[in-house]
Parts: sequence; structure tokens; C-alpha cells
Amino acid sequence: PTPMAETRSYILKFKSRGARNDVLHGLRCILADMQIYEGVSVSGLHSEADYDDEDEVTVPLAAVHKVLNREREAYDRILLMLLQGFEDLKEKEDELLMLRKRLEHVVEESAEKDRVQANDSKLIMQLSKKLETLLM
Repeated sequence: PTPMAETRSYILKFKSRGARNDVLHGLRCILADMQIYEGVSVSGLHSEADYDDEDEVTVPLAAVHKVLNREREAYDRILLMLLQGFEDLKEKEDELLMLRKRLEHVVEESAEKDRVQANDSKLIMQLSKKLETLLM
């Protein structure tokens, strides 16, 4: 990052949905691994800062259960959001693919109509020239 642009956005285009899903799955695995390893080293319950080996840190079991329950709820919420988001994403992608096919079909029809109209206009020009030569 530079002082002028503190954040950057990247747009990635894939040739297929499968390729995109593979990349997303890999990125999610990397992020999960980073969070797990970073979370272990930064954990508030097991911190090595300013403690000697002789000092013993005790944490009430109720506090541990409370934190575990909160984390389980957060995990369930995230899992549910991911599952719902996946279905929404799949539905919207299918709709997008259908609309793209429709657009291609309409563009082809329009090109066909333009070609027919061009042929008709040529024919009209030829007929008008013949009519003009006949009348003269």
C-alpha cells in the first residue's frame, strides 16, 4: 500500500464456475489456517507475555465454557451464512448464465434482422433503378 492508495481491489475473471470455486476454496483454506495459527499465538487465555515459568495462570472453568459457547454460536452463525450465501450465489449465477444466453440469442436475431433489412434495401434500390430505366 502507498500513502495515495491505502487499499487495492483486484478483479479476477475465471473461465468456468469450477475454476472459480477451486480458487475460492483454496483461499478460504489459507485464511482459515492463518486465523487458526494466529489465533493460537495471540490467544488471551494462553499468553506468554510477562509470565515466568514458575507463575501459574488459572482461569475459571465457567469462563472457559462461556467463551467456548460464544465461539460456537459465532461459528454456527458464520456456517449458516456461508450455506445460505452459497445457495444464493448459485441461484444468481444460474440466472446470470440464462440472461447471457438470452442476450446472445437476441444479438444474433438482431444481426439476422439487420442482414435481412440490408438485403431488402439493396433489392429496393435495384427495383427502383429498373423502374426508373423503364419509365425513361
